[in-house]
Amino acid sequence: MDSTFVQNVPSELICYICKDYFTDPFTLTCGHNFCTPCLCLLWEDAQHPPRCPVCRAVSPWIDFKSIIFAAKKVHASKESVACQLPNSAKQVCRVHLVVKDLFCPTDKSPLCLHCANSQRHAIHRHSPISQAAEQCREKLLVQMKSLWKSRQKNQKNLNKEYNLFRVWQGFVNLRMMMIRAEYPKVYQYLQEEKQKHLESLAVEGKIIFNQLRRNVGRMRHMGKLLRKMYEELKEMCCETDVDLFQDLGDIMKRSQIMQLHIPQPVNPQLSSWTITGMSERLNNFRVYLTLDHNISNYRVALFEDLRHLQCSPDYQDMPHSPASPQYMPLWGAQTFTSGKHYWEVDVGNSCNWIIGLCKESWINRNGMLLNSEGIFLLLCIQVDDICRLFSASPPLRHYIQRPQGWIGVFLDYECGTVSFVNVAQSSLICNLRSCSFSCPLRPFICYGPK
Repeated sequence: MDSTFVQNVPSELICYICKDYFTDPFTLTCGHNFCTPCLCLLWEDAQHPPRCPVCRAVSPWIDFKSIIFAAKKVHASKESVACQLPNSAKQVCRVHLVVKDLFCPTDKSPLCLHCANSQRHAIHRHSPISQAAEQCREKLLVQMKSLWKSRQKNQKNLNKEYNLFRVWQGFVNLRMMMIRAEYPKVYQYLQEEKQKHLESLAVEGKIIFNQLRRNVGRMRHMGKLLRKMYEELKEMCCETDVDLFQDLGDIMKRSQIMQLHIPQPVNPQLSSWTITGMSERLNNFRVYLTLDHNISNYRVALFEDLRHLQCSPDYQDMPHSPASPQYMPLWGAQTFTSGKHYWEVDVGNSCNWIIGLCKESWINRNGMLLNSEGIFLLLCIQVDDICRLFSASPPLRHYIQRPQGWIGVFLDYECGTVSFVNVAQSSLICNLRSCSFSCPLRPFICYGPK
């Protein structure tokens, strides 16, 4: 801003950070006023909790209040100060030697009253140049808010993608270990099939790993571009009325195009391979479950606990919701204390279900959570229109395609393993290894809304 202009402006209308008129002003809880874009840029990389740049008082975003004085006061002060400037600082018509006070949206140019009434512009609609400039600034503010929301969404996606990128290779290695442990149980001639399976799994895992790495890089780069564009829009808000119209269309178009090209998160899924002979082998230990309908009034909060785990960090500190009555568990009538047992459960096309085994003591108490001891479960839950698979306990996500229809459960009590099988594909979903069984286990089934 011009120094002469600043000297004529009341200090309560000037932002402490950018030393210019307020752009979309806000008042912190401490009473100091700032531009919202200035605070966004200042606090983005600051340590939490954010503090007032003037008095250093803690003032979180959620406590923002509307500015005490109206925007009209800021606008009126602009006009009053502008009227005190010498004529050389104003836009003067070279033909009629009077100030250009009107704006022609057709030609996108300022006009004096005489030019506005000329034959060339008589049929055009005109408005005061200050009013047209304010409308342009309002459009810029709307676009800035949209751009900032897009940047925040990109940063959220980046955090999730980077966390997945860091653990992805570990999950692929774990997945390979699961597959490797399954094959010695079948015949020797399956060694060639096993080798192809592991090699393909390694190649597929590497491809997705590279996709994640590239996507993390793209998201980081897009974050920088979004910030740079945001700063350009902020600077343009402070330009003079005449300069504002020249580059408005171009920068608005570039901003909109940039937001259309924000990279989306990868939804990785490893392929499921048929394991020859697995279904035949497991059917040698087939049992047919019956349900114990005498166990009632039991509530399970596993779905709510899993949704809480999948929520964004902003909601992680919220208390858990109570168990919903629409999730009613079913218990098998049989209990197992030794041996090998295999049974199948039909989950249909549902995206919300839990199957597996639990210690029998769980039928006498509520409060089962993902980290509870004595639960050996496979869980499927739908979050943000994506079906996700987990095993518990402890909770671990599995990046494979959601099984539909019949799912097999195989218990090897002495070896301490529980395996889950996609019956239709005769493929391994996952297995829980290194379990320790020392008490009766009871089958557990829980269906959620479809």
